Amino acid sequence: MSETLAPLDALIKPRATKPMAKKPLSKAKVTAIPKPKNTGRGSARALYKFTGKAPECKTPQMHALITTVLEAKKSDLDGNSFTAQDLVGLAVKKGTLTTGQDPLRIFRFYAKRLVQEGYFTKV
Repeated sequence: MSETLAPLDALIKPRATKPMAKKPLSKAKVTAIPKPKNTGRGSARALYKFTGKAPECKTPQMHALITTVLEAKKSDLDGNSFTAQDLVGLAVKKGTLTTGQDPLRIFRFYAKRLVQEGYFTKV
């Protein structure tokens, strides 16, 4: 009754392994800002004015939005009248705002807080 069994390695067929794709170290960088979907004056078309207050915020995304306006040239962005889409477009172009999601979504998230804390005012 002594049966000899084949070694376990001989019974298991080796799988063909693919080389693992390298994952990027940082999040994806968005290079294009999508156009607003509706033609009305939504949050992307609302006009804002920079008050000149220095950034004292805790989040890096909010800090990136404020410093973009603070350091923007008059030809790139007018601090007295700009839209969220203009601000976010310039922030992405300069590289101060890098995100894997829609950059306008970041602005919409912080818009109320930016106005409440006195960095921007609605025109």
